[in-house]
Amino acid sequence: MGRPKGLLELDGLPLLRAHVDAYLRAGLPVTVVLGRAAREHVETLPKHVRIIFNLAWARTEMTHSAAMGLAGAGDALLTPVDAPPVRADTLARLLAADGPAVPTWNGLSGHPVRLCAPHPAERLDLRLAAATRVPVDDPDCVRNLNRPEEWDAWLEERRRRLRR
Repeated sequence: MGRPKGLLELDGLPLLRAHVDAYLRAGLPVTVVLGRAAREHVETLPKHVRIIFNLAWARTEMTHSAAMGLAGAGDALLTPVDAPPVRADTLARLLAADGPAVPTWNGLSGHPVRLCAPHPAERLDLRLAAATRVPVDDPDCVRNLNRPEEWDAWLEERRRRLRR
């Protein structure tokens, strides 16, 4: 992408901040796990966000960061930064689900996922295998923005949707 994904600009804000603001608007406490470019990401966050630093980010996988963020947490919503922020109604539907939940759009599983405490060390994909699938009218929940062309295509699609 040419720069850390969390620092890509969306509506004048870094993508990470757009995620955080969506959760804060929903009245949720926010924990962010940072690795690469941690200092630059910290500068974009409000003061009341809990920050955990994964100092071993270069030698670990994303699931390690997820486990760090979930340690000691109650029920939680978990999302990677390289997915678009989802709509408020998607968050509400996940929060209303009974137990672990995964949003789906057109039969595809997406993010964020709802996990319930306690948070055992088992792999997230195993934990979510039996989670309730929650259909949502939010195509962004199934997007992955890993490459510049995916980011550009999503921004263009988003612009078209917002103009309607």
